[in-house]
Amino acid sequence: MIMFSHFKNTKAAHLLFLIPAFLIQFSISKAQDYQLVWSDEFNGTTLDTSKWSYQIGNGSGGWGNNEKEYYRAENAVVDSGYLTIIAKKENYNGFSYTSSRIRTINKGDWKYGKFEMRAKMPVGKGMWPAFWMMPTDNVYGGWAASGEIDIMEYLGNDTTTVYGTLHYGGAWPNNIHTGKSFTQGGGFHSGFHTYTLIWEEGKIQWLVDGYLYQTQTSWNTSNAAFPAPFNERFHIILNLAVGGNWPGYPDASTTFPQKYVIDYVRVYQKNVTAIKDVEEQTPLAFSLKQNYPNPFNPSTSIRYSIAKMSFVNLSVYNVLGEKIKTLVNKEQPAGDYNVDFNASNLSSGIYFYKLTADDFSSIRKMIILK
Repeated sequence: MIMFSHFKNTKAAHLLFLIPAFLIQFSISKAQDYQLVWSDEFNGTTLDTSKWSYQIGNGSGGWGNNEKEYYRAENAVVDSGYLTIIAKKENYNGFSYTSSRIRTINKGDWKYGKFEMRAKMPVGKGMWPAFWMMPTDNVYGGWAASGEIDIMEYLGNDTTTVYGTLHYGGAWPNNIHTGKSFTQGGGFHSGFHTYTLIWEEGKIQWLVDGYLYQTQTSWNTSNAAFPAPFNERFHIILNLAVGGNWPGYPDASTTFPQKYVIDYVRVYQKNVTAIKDVEEQTPLAFSLKQNYPNPFNPSTSIRYSIAKMSFVNLSVYNVLGEKIKTLVNKEQPAGDYNVDFNASNLSSGIYFYKLTADDFSSIRKMIILK
């Protein structure tokens, strides 16, 4: 992610101040094996139609979701280095709202890679922006047998949460989906955040601001063996829906216009001359990282590294030193690990988590805030 030659000069310094040092280090290491193959920095005054196509109208059944907007080209505005998709409350072609939806189909189609967007979310009930991917060729059949990759979805009535999801299985209504959400304080509408998907054969990962919050390695389609359907070309879609089955519909509290502001979209693919992926290298030392998010409610993630095959114990304690939860208690090979901890049954307060492995021992503090 931190590849200085690709930053807009006017934004580079600002962005560096926003990213914690440990995330910069992580992002640099992850970027070393990838090379930029496609990007839109939105530096012009109009949408680059050599890269994007508009999807106009309301689709079939509100794009299958009972959305209430009519998508228009005019609602996608490029200015001052940003793409702004604007949702308006206005009567047009029999609809009460307008917005915009664009995609890269047959202009940008990829099998595997790292896909990244920096953006600021809208706010309000019924607002549903997304950064997602659909199959270009539908090799395995109709939706969702050929798959769908949702890199980032967000509901304007819950400004602190984003979602990453895979859709697959059989064609509707025999489709299924799996995914996780990521929550942090402050709200994704109050500033810009970076949303990243790393898609490799048999593994897909989701990151927010460089923090890995989800990995999926299991899916299926009714028409082929794993890793289908996520082994074919997909293209990118950006849109701001108004209403739908999932987000619900705007009400009196929703103000218009609402804006989904996108700084850039970038696509990287593995550099064939690069060294072995950093995640596959053996860690040089044992370490226990600070949980994230912290404070949290109700879930957080704990990362640690094991330098050699060891019997590992990771446990949670209260302030009295009483063990309240064992998260890991088994032998593990050398590697980097991420463990989710759900504290929905615990009260607010200070807790500690301790990692022991071989001769290594480390304790860190975390805070549950309900």
